[in-house]
Amino acid sequence: MSLLKAKSSLTREKRFDTLNALQGTLASFEREFSTKEPVKRTRTFSQSSHDDLLHALRLLAGIRESVIVIHGSRGCAAAGLFYHLTFAAGRWIVTSLDERDTIMGADLKLRKAVTEAHKRYKPELIFIVATPVVAINNDDIQSVVDELHEALDVDIIPLFVTGFASHHAVTGYDIALHALLKYLGGKRIEHPADNRINLLSVAGHNDDQREAERLLSVFGFELNTLPDGASAKTFRQAQRARLSISLDDDSSNYMGICLQDEYGVPYVEAPRPIGLGATGRWLAAAGGELGLEEAAQTFHVQECKKVKQSLGDFTLKGVRVYLGLSAATLFSARDLVEELGGEVIGITFRYIDHRYKHRLHELALMHPALPIHVADGQPFEEVNIIKRLSPDLYLGDAAHLSQIGRLGIPVVSLEESPILGYNGLICAARRFSAALRNRSFTSAIARSPSVYQDAWLRRSPNWHIKMEVK
Repeated sequence: MSLLKAKSSLTREKRFDTLNALQGTLASFEREFSTKEPVKRTRTFSQSSHDDLLHALRLLAGIRESVIVIHGSRGCAAAGLFYHLTFAAGRWIVTSLDERDTIMGADLKLRKAVTEAHKRYKPELIFIVATPVVAINNDDIQSVVDELHEALDVDIIPLFVTGFASHHAVTGYDIALHALLKYLGGKRIEHPADNRINLLSVAGHNDDQREAERLLSVFGFELNTLPDGASAKTFRQAQRARLSISLDDDSSNYMGICLQDEYGVPYVEAPRPIGLGATGRWLAAAGGELGLEEAAQTFHVQECKKVKQSLGDFTLKGVRVYLGLSAATLFSARDLVEELGGEVIGITFRYIDHRYKHRLHELALMHPALPIHVADGQPFEEVNIIKRLSPDLYLGDAAHLSQIGRLGIPVVSLEESPILGYNGLICAARRFSAALRNRSFTSAIARSPSVYQDAWLRRSPNWHIKMEVK
């Protein structure tokens, strides 16, 4: 059955058997992962994590000429406020459901909110984001969409975010991408592909997006970048592209697969372009699909020379690094650390699934005893592991970097600055160098008391991770 015929996307657990709880060595995990379905694990205590609503709103915030109607309580709208303040997000309103609405339904409130949003902002797109509250009261959102689409003559797109179905917040990206293609992709039309490449970028750094566009310009094709900064037109013309290539397969895989299955647009799966090797492979993958391998190779050689001149004698030789990242970013970042002469002594995946079976096997052959940890939003576990390993540098994308910094370890966030491509590598190297040289900030926060009592840190890092009992 077509993926887009469903009301919403499947969860990551159902699509990929994605895991979010594990701690051990790479060799033991790889054996389990390669010979059978991995044993599901659960936590008897879960400290904190984002949910799918946060990720869905983060993606929608980048869509141009749109307004978001958050159908839920005012507490649910706090997610929209977070992204409005931190990422200069777009316009949004909330239906502000109360106790009565959760019992009796709130279709009328939703109609009024959508009508007011259209009157006030005159957007091209209106998103209705159903929250966990609506998953309880079961409002008939689709009827409201059908009715107001005709009355207001505007595209109204519902997203069904339950907050309960998945342990993985990244499912929120899939839900949003499903809705965007379902309502804006249009019917498949048989026609020759045009002179266009779909660049799939989800909640990425602006400089990373510009760098990717610069890289792909070597092929002479027009770029169609989505969903970041996209409009309704961007999604409608995506089905005519020559190919789709992603900047982060973790976040945009669903869109690439849907465009391939629904519209026949080839989806080029390639590593995140972090570091010279991965960037070269990313370019080569696109060039191979277009029949322009030589152009990709020539450009790569030229850029490598410029990067090496810019880096000078910078090296991570003798530096022991810990990585706490999503899988696609982590594998490429690990290669980058080794390119720069450093050593990765431990890794925390935010989540992991069978798509990375081959990469896990390769890594296990080289570093079978490498400590591996799978967790999203569990700073107690990660701080505990890092305290024991005592790395020289931590590279991560989590919100709890300050807690790791309190251990006296320099930290660098890979979310807050560009990292992709040749220019991203130069920027990253400068940040690594600054973090290792300037220890004053780390030393200052290391003098503050730990948020965890000693009794907590004396426990094993996997104290709360248990096998699921069926």
